[in-house]
Amino acid sequence: MLVINRPPQNIRREIIDLRPDGSGPALHLWRPRRTKGAVFYFHGLQSHAGWLWEVGPRFADNDIAFFVLDRRGSGISPGDRHEIPDTATVLGDYADAVAMVREMIGDDVPLSLFGHCLGGSFMAALMHHEGFTTRYDAAVFCSTWLGRMHATLGEEELRAAAADRGEELWDAGLKATDFTDDVKYQHFIDDDDLAVRQITRRSRATLLELEKLYLQPKRQLPEVPTVFVSGMTDPIVDLDATHEVFHTMMSGRGSIMKLPTDKHYLFYTPVSDGLVDWTSTYTLLQGLNRDA
Repeated sequence: MLVINRPPQNIRREIIDLRPDGSGPALHLWRPRRTKGAVFYFHGLQSHAGWLWEVGPRFADNDIAFFVLDRRGSGISPGDRHEIPDTATVLGDYADAVAMVREMIGDDVPLSLFGHCLGGSFMAALMHHEGFTTRYDAAVFCSTWLGRMHATLGEEELRAAAADRGEELWDAGLKATDFTDDVKYQHFIDDDDLAVRQITRRSRATLLELEKLYLQPKRQLPEVPTVFVSGMTDPIVDLDATHEVFHTMMSGRGSIMKLPTDKHYLFYTPVSDGLVDWTSTYTLLQGLNRDA
């Protein structure tokens, strides 16, 4: 069980159903009394909004509204726990959720997109998706291996993965010790009944299709400030490979920032508070730059 280290001073916790009939994924919100900025978070494969129980209040204390969508089949959202839906469904959910967030916070509040691990790949696909039209003011890729399947699979393997519609389960092989050194968080990850540790073979085909959206883009990204942040090293991500994709995708405009940790899930390491404060400031600066 996670324990918030300090009592929240400036927060209202909400869970919103993305679909009025109750069939959609759950959108979690930590709302400050006065919203000066907002962050929309894309969670990774096995994680969900519950992993951000400490982080959400920290953002809210900085006057940043913090939103996390539990993808279908993740967290408390409905859906098969081992299934990632088709590309249109996944991106449709994200596009609707970000549009809802923009409507809630208004046009004048700066909004940052923040994608961690596999969530960064979902975020990159959404940014390149023709159906995504909501304005955002900044983007942060965190510990994300962009284009991982294309980097690790050969041509024949990629064709086989794209055509695979099997229901057999594939294990991602993720270890809690790669995410954090903190025993408290290791126990939480290992004992998390809502964590997704295996997905179907056909779900891997969806992930491959999502990668193609940003590796073979059909639209140009808006020129908003974008940063790739990670530890100094990462036990899961090939940082050199992902930085190359990041620079290509951003046409050389993106920045890279490394923090003093060698673990994958930065919010479960000693750099967590610093990352929250940096992301908050980075988000608020976009509002100041727009008003200048």
